[in-house]
Amino acid sequence: MTAGIAIVLLLAASGIAIASDTLVPEPVTELPAPIDLFDKHPPWPVRAQFAKPTLRYPHGILGRIPGWGALIIDIQLCQKCDTAYRQVRIDLPEDRVFEDTAPRLWDITGDGRPEIVVVESDVELGARLTVWEARIETGSDLPAVALLAATPFIGTRFRWLAPLGAADFTGDRGAEIAYVERPHLDRVLRLVTLHGERLVEVAHLAGVTNHTIGEESIHGGIRQCGQGSEIIALSPDLQTVLAVVFKEGSLVPRPIGLAVDSGIPERFLTCSE
Repeated sequence: MTAGIAIVLLLAASGIAIASDTLVPEPVTELPAPIDLFDKHPPWPVRAQFAKPTLRYPHGILGRIPGWGALIIDIQLCQKCDTAYRQVRIDLPEDRVFEDTAPRLWDITGDGRPEIVVVESDVELGARLTVWEARIETGSDLPAVALLAATPFIGTRFRWLAPLGAADFTGDRGAEIAYVERPHLDRVLRLVTLHGERLVEVAHLAGVTNHTIGEESIHGGIRQCGQGSEIIALSPDLQTVLAVVFKEGSLVPRPIGLAVDSGIPERFLTCSE
């Protein structure tokens, strides 16, 4: 867009006009497939992007980042196919939005192939964490993306959750997902694992956060510093950086340093403190 020119996007679904100079660009995540794959392999997501900005769920928890009505996934089918890539689009119903900073390409099943992890919000029930899987449609050679698993919705409008990362905390060779539910209110860190079509809780810990209202990014993540997977997040007052480990069925925190401007210095995520 030319600087200084506001192009207005008319959102027919919501009846609201959004000036594009007040929004961030559609968030994109890319993760190329390994070059040593066989010519034929399961469909591999290599790029995921939000689309269709909307204010039909006017939460505003992420500042200029709106809700998104659609998710577009580029899928690599094989290395040497005439059509090596296909694009799949997920359009949510009018009472749902993707309410997130960007789609994530994380391997949740442990097969080495990424799934798509995003926060989805319902206009009445608030947020839930969802995992989407690329697959081949039954009776077809065409790729599709389907919901693999999800947490329950929080249950209340304008209640949100902020993902932190995914790693194998339990030693089962699959990945558990760490996120903070209601990071501005209850501030509960939850660790969930894939169980059938659900994400079920493994453990939780109160008194942890990773976001402040209006921020366009999520703090923290997961690090590997030779002592297993550690979740890096913040104390409720945003003053202390915490490292949280999964030990004997519980999440155990320890302070590792001071936050800076309510954020986490990079050295805490790279094992340099």
